[in-house]
Amino acid sequence: MVAVANTSACLRDEAGLSCSPRAREPRYFDLGALFGRVERIEARRRLYEPGALAAPTRALDAALLAKGGAFEAAWAKEVAALIALKRSDTPEARSAARRARAATARLARRIETARAASLAGLQVKARATLWRRNGEPLGRADVTH
Repeated sequence: MVAVANTSACLRDEAGLSCSPRAREPRYFDLGALFGRVERIEARRRLYEPGALAAPTRALDAALLAKGGAFEAAWAKEVAALIALKRSDTPEARSAARRARAATARLARRIETARAASLAGLQVKARATLWRRNGEPLGRADVTH
């Protein structure tokens, strides 16, 4: 227990509130109870902090995130194959570009049909949709009348 001295005392009487600088009884705080309450508040705060909620959703999207990594690698390989095709238009380069495009398309299809449970999963799905649309964003031209 810790004693806290209160040097000013305010009293309410018939004349109103009067404060005098006289000594009052010290108030005692049970530090064990105080620190226990602080610990309970901190435990509740840690329970609801953003990092605590992100970990399980990342585990749910682990397969989708793995597909996303494979998709990014396939897309980079496709871009490299298209650049090689631009530099030398040969049957081998055309075949390599076609294979790279097909591999990326397979991964994009799998990603688009997968269910996302986190923001990271939605980002992977957005990248696959962006690839499918050749980098064109959704806009007013997509609206059918």
